[in-house]
Amino acid sequence: MSTKQLSQAPEIDVMTPTDQDIHAIFRAARESSPVARNTMGMAMALRGRHLETVLSEVTRQIETETKAMQGILSGPIYDLFQASILFSNGDTHRRRRQPLARTFAFKLMEGLRPKAEAVASELVSERLGAGEVDFLNEVSAQIPARIIADVLGIPRADLPRFQSLVLDAVETLGFFDISLRPKLEASITEFGEYVGALLNDRRKNPRGDFLSDFAAATKEAGELSEAEIRSDVISLIVAGSDTTKNSIAMTLSLLLRHPEQWAALKADPDAAKKGAAAEGLRYEPVAFGIPRFAVASFDLDGYAITPGMMIIFSILSATRDPDIYARPDTFDITRTDHPRWHFAFGGGAHRCLGEALARVEIEETLAAIARLAPNTRLAGATPRMANAPIRAVDQTRVVFK
Repeated sequence: MSTKQLSQAPEIDVMTPTDQDIHAIFRAARESSPVARNTMGMAMALRGRHLETVLSEVTRQIETETKAMQGILSGPIYDLFQASILFSNGDTHRRRRQPLARTFAFKLMEGLRPKAEAVASELVSERLGAGEVDFLNEVSAQIPARIIADVLGIPRADLPRFQSLVLDAVETLGFFDISLRPKLEASITEFGEYVGALLNDRRKNPRGDFLSDFAAATKEAGELSEAEIRSDVISLIVAGSDTTKNSIAMTLSLLLRHPEQWAALKADPDAAKKGAAAEGLRYEPVAFGIPRFAVASFDLDGYAITPGMMIIFSILSATRDPDIYARPDTFDITRTDHPRWHFAFGGGAHRCLGEALARVEIEETLAAIARLAPNTRLAGATPRMANAPIRAVDQTRVVFK
């Protein structure tokens, strides 16, 4: 069979705001072709089997190109991207990732499970019988913020300002309103100074915690600049804040909209929490997809990909791929066909370092609600997720009972 050109792939519009079910769009596209192209001409890999190829050596991570598209070629935002582990490749990425991988380890993250359970229980208990609660901001956003603040040794009194800095940093990840650039750059500068002060404190007064170990590891390796070290910490915070907040909120919403699934979690929270978290991450993943630039020519399921092309591994499509999941459009926290490596956390050299912590935070929050407020119900409009690179939940309101 001859190789097809990308122009022959079906075109799909997956980013324009629409009331149409995004999953229905991907389902129809998968039925006609394993590869599609979006309205900007980028290739979209729709099948789970494409992950290994798209994230292999034939492609590279996006670096500062998206900032250049907005005319940002210097300044604090550009410097953050240029020094970030999130937007680097090859040996540069290895240098930046190694100290984090050594210190932000699975064992350490699992050790945070009691803290996650305590934080979630505190937030829920405080709101029992309080009527309608803004769950997204008052609970879901607070879980990752409080835990990472505790990990970094940030005083609780600093949390409101810290969260504001994190939100501004998250804003810079996408295409933002360029009129906000002065405000965002001032915030990024302050964030860098804040993290720098934390690192300097641990260098002088090690506490045997994550940040102390990270400061020691970077000093021992001697491969990173101070800008890279600070950017590593900022990137870790940013990558694990907004995504986890939205995953918690959407998964709880899904459970409450599927009473039989909520009943299964309530019946045995500790046994069911892992399945509930994994299914929420699959059914409505926060990350839309993983963009890459092709650096070599290769065949993707019968379509020719050439150097310079942008290709997106569609997490939304892969997590509903019928070749991998039985009844992919059914929300089922008891399913046993999740792949060993969950698509929601990417793959390859850039696979999410915070996967273990994110799972702990989601699992313990859901379990705490099931134990403490088993009659919780949704209030107000049904939560929805935006069609965007990071799919934020518009709102989630509940009544804890």
